[in-house]
Amino acid sequence: ADVVEDARSRHPREDDFIVLGDLNADCDYFDEEDLGHPLRSMQYTWLIGNDQDTNLAASDCTYDRIIVTAGLREDYAKEAGVFRFDAVFGIEGKAAKKVSDHYPVYARFAVGRDSGVGGR
Repeated sequence: ADVVEDARSRHPREDDFIVLGDLNADCDYFDEEDLGHPLRSMQYTWLIGNDQDTNLAASDCTYDRIIVTAGLREDYAKEAGVFRFDAVFGIEGKAAKKVSDHYPVYARFAVGRDSGVGGR
């Protein structure tokens, strides 16, 4: 939330922000049920839900997330997920971990709807 606020202060005309990546936002690192956390406020939407496993470890943890600010909700195309490259390409065990120990996360957005910054 602090990073988004800093970005807002640097780009005051922008409403659309995306926080994404390996946030360690599950299991022992983060209480995903803590509704008091600043990123759990109504200002944010979590596109990668708590039920998705984003790593190749034996644990079932959603470390990787895509979180958008309220300004992006209307552009979100209601499609987000985890790309299980090991299953898609038939890569197993150590070979899969040589690619990455995390699965890529993705989300689709509509473009061209917003007439804000940059003339999108």
